[in-house]
Amino acid sequence: MRINKTALFLQRLVIERLHRLLAIIVVLQLIQCFADIWWEETYAIIYGTLTVAAITELLFTRGFLWRFIVQIVAALVFIWYKAPVDWGGWPVSWRDWDAVRHFLTFHVDQLHPFYELTLGALLAAHVLAWAGRNRSGTISVIMASILTMATVDSYFALSLWHNIAWIVATGLVWLVVVHLRQLQARHPDSWDHLAERPLELIVPATLIIGVVLVMGIIMPRVPVLLEDPYTILMEAQGHKVANAGGEGGVLISSSGSSGNKGSSLSGYSRDDKEIGGGFQFDYSPVMTITTSQRSYWRGETKAVYTGKGWGDVKGGTPFEPYHPSNETSLPLLPERPSGVETKEVVQTVNIQRKDKISVLFSAGPASKISELTSDAKPALQWNPEEWEVKLNKPARVESYTVVSQVAVIDEAKLRQLPAAAQDSELNIEPYLQLPDGTPQRVRDLAEAQTAAFANDYDKAKALETYLRETYPYSNTPDVSKQQSKDVVDAFLFEIKEGYCDYFSTSFVVMARSVGLPARWVKGYASGYDPSDLERSGPRGFGPGREDKNGAGTYTVRNADAHSWAEVYFEGYGWIPFEPTGGFSLPVIYPDNAPEPEELATEAIAEPTDEAEGKEESNWIVITTAAIGALLVAGGIVYLLLRLRDGGAGFAWRKFRFYGSTPDQRVIREMERLVVFLHRRGLRREANETMRESVTRWGGKFSSLRADFDNALYHFEHARYGQNSGNEQRLQAFTDAATNIRKAL
Repeated sequence: MRINKTALFLQRLVIERLHRLLAIIVVLQLIQCFADIWWEETYAIIYGTLTVAAITELLFTRGFLWRFIVQIVAALVFIWYKAPVDWGGWPVSWRDWDAVRHFLTFHVDQLHPFYELTLGALLAAHVLAWAGRNRSGTISVIMASILTMATVDSYFALSLWHNIAWIVATGLVWLVVVHLRQLQARHPDSWDHLAERPLELIVPATLIIGVVLVMGIIMPRVPVLLEDPYTILMEAQGHKVANAGGEGGVLISSSGSSGNKGSSLSGYSRDDKEIGGGFQFDYSPVMTITTSQRSYWRGETKAVYTGKGWGDVKGGTPFEPYHPSNETSLPLLPERPSGVETKEVVQTVNIQRKDKISVLFSAGPASKISELTSDAKPALQWNPEEWEVKLNKPARVESYTVVSQVAVIDEAKLRQLPAAAQDSELNIEPYLQLPDGTPQRVRDLAEAQTAAFANDYDKAKALETYLRETYPYSNTPDVSKQQSKDVVDAFLFEIKEGYCDYFSTSFVVMARSVGLPARWVKGYASGYDPSDLERSGPRGFGPGREDKNGAGTYTVRNADAHSWAEVYFEGYGWIPFEPTGGFSLPVIYPDNAPEPEELATEAIAEPTDEAEGKEESNWIVITTAAIGALLVAGGIVYLLLRLRDGGAGFAWRKFRFYGSTPDQRVIREMERLVVFLHRRGLRREANETMRESVTRWGGKFSSLRADFDNALYHFEHARYGQNSGNEQRLQAFTDAATNIRKAL
């Protein structure tokens, strides 16, 4: 007897309840889209609540209201445990509405946004489980989920391929469960035989689904063949589509050439001899950087432009050995003038990839490096002129801490300084070098863009602005337009689109054409701080970023690999410039100096106190209204289903078949029942009469034989009778048909 009960429990677990767990798995994959946006506490609360939901849904078949109450209570417990909730005490009097309102607002505000997100995930799991009760519903749920994930993957800087593979595997399991449920209802004898030998189904099904899942997870990323519809539409209208994922940087390919035009992926490369071509974005993480100031993370500089790419100065400043220390500072060549204000930026870098690296990355010139953790304990070398920290040999580095002294950009002072001087401490010749074959039209364009400016700083800013505003960004420029052998000439006059390498190289060449010593820099853009959206006031879930310097922990991906430029100003040093449109170079300005208009317009406006007050007071109303609308919509859908399926079905049918006699309605309902049975696998043969078909179906399902006979009896009287029938006959037929539908 115990074995029978166990077998019955397992059957119910698979047939009646397993799809609820599968719905929760789908929801978990869907919320992975917000992995870089939500707080860790949010995920902990949602995971805990959905775990409780999975347990209750698997243990209990009926009593949805009680299960849902338990799940809501679990959500509140997890929120109270994980969220930073402070107890403000009970109201002085429950009759004082202001005190009660303050009590509720004070405590409910602290649960925001946790309870909305948790309740949304919980309701989504129940809705998906309800929608996937049959085969068509299951297919709709899985296809909608895949389409959602594919859309998000296309439009945002996220890689969701593994999540899509999990949804596909879950959908296959779900379809198996639905098939077993239909098999049990339609073919009980076959189900009984299968239940005696379950391994005959479980083993091949598990094997096939496992192979699909593994293949989906290990599938390599392929080049994009078609742009998404949004990008195609915007570009067709002449609009530039902003890059949401960061710069692509230098190409990486199997051949090792950065100019390869194949299925190259974005990333940091040591080979810059040839730039150009195109690449596809790779959003895999490289490192996380916890910093006191948002910055670009420089790796190397290049000075020799060949017309095709970049190289190092032969016989340049040699590297000096350096031992990581909190005491020893790295020298600069030339030394930074004493009148230049600097700001100390502290960074802790954690390398995520297991690949060996050759250089360390930092904000501006590194001053001190300490706490270097590596499996090989490599020696470090420092180039004081190029501001480059390299390892004596490539090694796997886990983490390190670096302190940088970043120059504060005083634009008023820079406008008074020359970019080069005859008695400069720096040998500026390598930074004015251009190949003999540099086309004259490149030099003429640079002269034309800077002719109206009297000082070197404004000339450099003019070149920066010209490139940013004239040429569109593209990670797949049409290189078939290139005729010139010089990559800058081809970009400016033939291709006229490109990514950072094109922009930064063109800036350096144009700057040198007008006598500005410049060099090419490569590294990584700032990356992405997951907490930014949560702190961004009306655009997120939090009160806004309090630190205007952008302090935080940034995730830097291969797609953030980037290149920019620096110009040397006598009496100040190297100053960075960002000629690539769509990117904002983090620059430190004096405290009393207004920010440039270009940067000011890109900043997110801080909400006023009045706006914050309105937001805090209105979100409760908005949330309540949204929940109320969902409940009303759910109630309407429920009533419509009840009207169609039973209970008040008489009123629905009366409205639908207005003007028809009761017998005519019986005949039409019989036709609908036959169509329904056909979808359930009970086909009516072409040579069979209605009586023969119904009798055969009734013999197949002994528990429904009386309902089939009842339906046939009233149908034949309606079909062959001499009068119009009556409502009692219609109701009797409807009851029999409803019983058949519910059972099948």
